[in-house]
Amino acid sequence: MDRPEPGLIRWSPSAARDSFLHINVQHRVVQIYEPTGRAQRGRFDYRKLAKHDDLPPLTAYDWSPSHPGLVAVGTSTGVVNLLRVDDGSNAYLELGLKLARTCHAVAFNTTGKLAVALDRVRSDNCLYIWDVSRLSTLDPSRSGFPTDTDAFSDPTDRLEPSVSVSSIKFFEDNPNVLVAGIKGQGLRIHDLRESAHGGVIHFPTKCCNNLAIDYADQNYFASSALDQPGIMVWDRRATHRQDASSSYIDAVDRDGVPWGGALRLDRAVQMEADPAVMDNKNSYIRSIRFCRDHPGMLAVLARTGQLRILSTRHEYIDSDVQLDGGPELLEVSRSYEMDPLYAEPSHRNDKIVSFDWITLRSPMVQPRLLVLRASGALEVLEKPSFTSEYPFKLIPWQAPFRGLEEGTPYHEPMELEPSQAHSLLGPLLTERALSDIPLFGTERPNINALAEKTMIPITPTEELLENGYEADNLPASFSQATTVAAKLAALRIVSQEAVLGQGQASAQPGGVPSSQLQRHERLLSETKTSMSRFPSRAQAVLDHTMLLRAKEGYLFNYEKNQKIMADDSWLRDVWAWVAGAQDAASDGGMISQPLDIGYLGVYTIWTNDLGSKSHTRLLGNDQIPDELVWERCLNAINKKLGIPSWGRAFDSEFSDSGSVSSLQRDSTWHTMAAAHALFRGDTKEAVQVLKKASTEHPELLFVSLALQLIGKNDTDPSTKSALDFDERVASKTDPYLRAISSIIATGDWTKIANQRSLPLRDRIFVAVRNFSDDDLTSWLSHEVSVAIKTGDIEGIVLTGISDHLVDILARYVEKFNDYQTATLLLSICAPRFIDDVRAAAFRSAYRAYLQRHHAFFLRSKFDVESTKRSKHHGRPTLRPPARQISLRCVYCDAETSLNAHNGSIIPAAPGAGLPSFMGGPPSAGQSRAETHPHANPFTEKMAVGGISCPNCKRHLPRCVVCLEVVGMPRSDKPELLARGQDSEARTAGRFPTFCLQCEHVLHLDHARQWFARHQECPVPECRCKCNFRANPELNYH
Repeated sequence: MDRPEPGLIRWSPSAARDSFLHINVQHRVVQIYEPTGRAQRGRFDYRKLAKHDDLPPLTAYDWSPSHPGLVAVGTSTGVVNLLRVDDGSNAYLELGLKLARTCHAVAFNTTGKLAVALDRVRSDNCLYIWDVSRLSTLDPSRSGFPTDTDAFSDPTDRLEPSVSVSSIKFFEDNPNVLVAGIKGQGLRIHDLRESAHGGVIHFPTKCCNNLAIDYADQNYFASSALDQPGIMVWDRRATHRQDASSSYIDAVDRDGVPWGGALRLDRAVQMEADPAVMDNKNSYIRSIRFCRDHPGMLAVLARTGQLRILSTRHEYIDSDVQLDGGPELLEVSRSYEMDPLYAEPSHRNDKIVSFDWITLRSPMVQPRLLVLRASGALEVLEKPSFTSEYPFKLIPWQAPFRGLEEGTPYHEPMELEPSQAHSLLGPLLTERALSDIPLFGTERPNINALAEKTMIPITPTEELLENGYEADNLPASFSQATTVAAKLAALRIVSQEAVLGQGQASAQPGGVPSSQLQRHERLLSETKTSMSRFPSRAQAVLDHTMLLRAKEGYLFNYEKNQKIMADDSWLRDVWAWVAGAQDAASDGGMISQPLDIGYLGVYTIWTNDLGSKSHTRLLGNDQIPDELVWERCLNAINKKLGIPSWGRAFDSEFSDSGSVSSLQRDSTWHTMAAAHALFRGDTKEAVQVLKKASTEHPELLFVSLALQLIGKNDTDPSTKSALDFDERVASKTDPYLRAISSIIATGDWTKIANQRSLPLRDRIFVAVRNFSDDDLTSWLSHEVSVAIKTGDIEGIVLTGISDHLVDILARYVEKFNDYQTATLLLSICAPRFIDDVRAAAFRSAYRAYLQRHHAFFLRSKFDVESTKRSKHHGRPTLRPPARQISLRCVYCDAETSLNAHNGSIIPAAPGAGLPSFMGGPPSAGQSRAETHPHANPFTEKMAVGGISCPNCKRHLPRCVVCLEVVGMPRSDKPELLARGQDSEARTAGRFPTFCLQCEHVLHLDHARQWFARHQECPVPECRCKCNFRANPELNYH
């Protein structure tokens, strides 16, 4: 059995007891806790009942369902200890073995028997059964075990000779029946009542570990293998083939289901992508648990921290085929990921290491899991609701919400028939009423009575849509904010206050400042975690952040983009880098024959990486330049820019910060200025900055004195030892003060470059300035791989806008769904310098987003501006979008655009694509008149004007009053007769109207004159009442 750190948890095996067990394998302590109130996400009330110290190094354990204070612990020497853990006495009993070997598993049954699974030896059995039922009658008022308790000398049964038993479990419905996993052979079910104790059923399989039995349906049990990520669910009723149905036999013979199997999942959990991790000796699956309150529901925990819930059900077969008492197949109806961020490197300290189902004694309450994190924190996870999805599936599909400017309600109540509202919304309201109640302790309500109360017939109202905060509880800063950045900042403050109010603030382990990536991820996830509790007007802002930013002008004005991203300092730095790169590349500043290195980063320049379209960055030369050419070009570019780009970056940063008044400068600002001076090698300036700051911040005086001593004794190798400055006492919140302290204590610039609490641009500056060429290459490669793996947007400083940035943005979009920023960044160099299908996918997704929100002007502006930036050697590399306005002939179904001066068409009917000599369209640059000398030139002009079809020559219909072609100038010239009148009268003479029933056409003014006196169509043969009015009393327009 694996031993995950920091311990193991187990809910009480008895449904009548509300308690759970926590084993801390690091400190060798067993503790029993009792839940006292709520058990829901974000809140778990419990208290400690008892504690047992001096736990032996365990390899297996189990908790007795018949005695709440009895725990069996197996060790690597084969000794099984029975611990008394409910009275604080630290009492224990030993069950000795004849031959010492590893104990793989222990299991209690409900009547006081204990099974011990042992490793293989040739001369002994490996499955022992002990009768410890007399310990179940211990007096709870007396501590420890009675002194007159006889030692357990010999087991009552010995089974499985000369095999390795890896896992065991007893069935609750029959305590004398157990299933054992035999390594290399399979699963065996033993009935202890039989004299011979032979195996009742044998299932050959490699899935012999992590046995778990379904509490609600004891016929099913699950197991897994050590070297596979899959699981098997078995049916113990599979005894003989004559007892199985034909469908089950077909599944065994044809579908590869092993005999006895009910469900086979080859990949129940995900495998690691890192080959180094895949060589781990631990099993893929750490534990499998069935839910006691819901049949067929099990949870699987992988070694990566992935926790997945699987809801199974019986496969449907005809009743005439099914045999009573025979095995049945299962299928997975739904699966749920309980911790989607398990694979994130930044969440390594929060991954799940152990779990168990919470026994709730009622199927109406949403199932819950108690999990133990790697940090030692206990947390309750709720299975996602399936009941609440029913009423929302009844809502018809609608277009995206477009009432932001009008201020219309974002969420509106569902309008249901009063007779149906009770049956449709009743389960949803019941689940909502039971979601925030005490489930344990004296305050636990009557769940059945509470559910019946909520099932009273109701009428859907606005209150059904309120999910948490009331609208009036939002801060005034949110209502007064005029920008989306200010609104998001206000909502983050509300979310932070809610987290602090619930006591969920988590500190970084070891007192180390959070890394820049962790801080950025925390910033972007704050509103997501609390989104469901915000009122509708706040949710409207969160759901339409990209649209609101686009309306504020989030495009290619990089200075403006920095202001729009005022709430996200990391994205603001990204656009600051882009602005600097554009400034450097203007007027050919980053071009030196034959290279164009505009918008490249430190890593791409250092490694001479021109990307997948390297030929586009070469000026008239298709050969990749060698290192000498690179060095010559870089020197020429540095001379052209005047000063190194690093110096310009730091100078601009200090010029911006110098404008900040002294009243707004805290200690972090001064340490940042001092650290930047120290990074440039100017120790004297760093000392002066800290000296000036010490008048307002006295804690910086000692740091300045230490720096001054370092500066005066740079040549003395004993300086660092004389200072005796411990870097571990550095600030836990100020990364720059921590960096200064590390330099004073060690003088090791590698630590500064690897201090992830510093911005990446500062760490790169330190590495470039102090590392050797080989060390710098290795360090830059590692940082690029980390940025790609984590989606760190700061990596643009390393990669620039290149192919590597596409990898970073792909991960960034996957985590935060901000494909707007990804599209804008990549549009600067894609497809001009980048050829990646993901860049085109981001662009298409963003254009579709603006299109479906009817932001046509913003979408068109984005198309125009991005096309301008795609120009390479004066020609755009983006294909212009297709014409969106065209004419389609109703006779031949041919389509033509209005800008086709030569009448070029897109044939859609059969035969429309024939060559010109067979009546097809003319070739490019050749008019129809030139192809057909006898063609009517007047018809050609009509085709250009959209009056007639250039393919079939059919023109627009004629007005049934004047018999003239609509769209053509009229002979009576109504525009001259209506001169001096309003423009509507002049327009009516040219506007055609159609009857939707008879499809006859009239000029608008003729239609008004005719139908003012008639109801029937003007065509004599037509009896259509075009002007029929069903309700004449209504005012028709």
